[in-house]
Amino acid sequence: MYFFDRFLVSFFVSYKFFVSRKYVDGDNHFIRKRKMNLKEYITYVIVQRGNTDYSEALRYFTGILRKDFQTITRQAIGKQRKYLLPELYSDLSERFIDELYGKFKGFSRFKGYVVTACDGSIFDLPVDRKTRKEWDVKKTTIFKKHNSRARVSCILDVHSKHIITAKIASKRIKETALAIEHLNNLNRRFDIRKLITIYDRGYTSKELMVTTACMGSKFLIRLKKNTFKNKIKRMDCDDGEIYININKSVLDKITSESIKLQARKLGRLKIRIVKVKLKNGDIEILATNLTRDEFSNEELKELYAKRWEIETGYDRLKNLIRIEDFSGRGRRLIEQDFYANIFLYNIANTIKIDANKRIMRQPRKRKYNYKYVPNFSKIISLIYFYLFDLISDPPVMKQIIVDKIILDVANDPTNVRIDDDEREREELVDSTNSHNSYKKNPM
Repeated sequence: MYFFDRFLVSFFVSYKFFVSRKYVDGDNHFIRKRKMNLKEYITYVIVQRGNTDYSEALRYFTGILRKDFQTITRQAIGKQRKYLLPELYSDLSERFIDELYGKFKGFSRFKGYVVTACDGSIFDLPVDRKTRKEWDVKKTTIFKKHNSRARVSCILDVHSKHIITAKIASKRIKETALAIEHLNNLNRRFDIRKLITIYDRGYTSKELMVTTACMGSKFLIRLKKNTFKNKIKRMDCDDGEIYININKSVLDKITSESIKLQARKLGRLKIRIVKVKLKNGDIEILATNLTRDEFSNEELKELYAKRWEIETGYDRLKNLIRIEDFSGRGRRLIEQDFYANIFLYNIANTIKIDANKRIMRQPRKRKYNYKYVPNFSKIISLIYFYLFDLISDPPVMKQIIVDKIILDVANDPTNVRIDDDEREREELVDSTNSHNSYKKNPM
């Protein structure tokens, strides 16, 4: 059983290493004494909550920094933020995950694997000419309106619920290209041979399968109805193998020369095909490179069902963290907001896991099958309130703050009916739509 209070404290102690000039664009910025220093500008991006620029500046400058009887304009904060590289926040988020999984070696493992789900979503961007240009949004014509939107892709651990890698990019970039980019990223950070990635039908791609296999990693993909149709027809069982040729058309799509060389030597790829029957009688087809010795066909069916966790992750990002409420119109500010919110989500999720183990309250009435769980919305509110103190205070105070947050959440849980939880899984996964539709919370 893992408790993460000390880990959170030690990570916030190391936060000072990210207050670095290597994340500043140019040598002439943040060198003069101003109303806010580099550390305070960096932290502002994380703690601002997507309200109007003026209210955020006022809340942060006078409420959090406690600089009474002083003023700062929203233009001043926005101008200085443009010199901060968004890589600061993506590195911060990845460092958090790397240290968490590195410190607790057996954390979130299933049969020795870290099981993840990869999926994409479409995010609304600010309606602005500059935004459309920087995000390569197509021009609206008399035939079709192209809204100001970007494509987001994440890989989420289905057991711990942490987002271990994320990317925001132009909507024109394909989901499979971002998935391969994720794998390359994780290959530099983890032992990718102990990683299973679950994909929906939108990721049916020979290139993705070959790349994953050549990296020594594992995939589980729900196939489209017509994918490998003739080969699957010739199967005489519900759990068999097919071979796909790695021809020139596949090799040409692989950008990595080392992977391309391995694929060329391999010649063809063996894929296990499993047919699973759903409750409504429909047959779904799963493709994987996991062997029968590792996972039976029933286990693969249960494994694929865990993919819905990434839908819950997107729901929390959009509706609780309000990740689409970007505080700027330029690409650099949008990327800052996005990766800072991914970092915030992972902190909240770590607190949720810890608080869940400390909940003592039990349901009084046995009539309904329900349980008590931490309130994720409350966790977010507490993080916003205490985050600057967690970053700035000495280690002793950091420990007190972390303990207070965890105990507050554990002592005030929310109840969830287990049958409602199961119904939510079915509603979240919409097989007829490539991405779910969300609405922003009203301001």
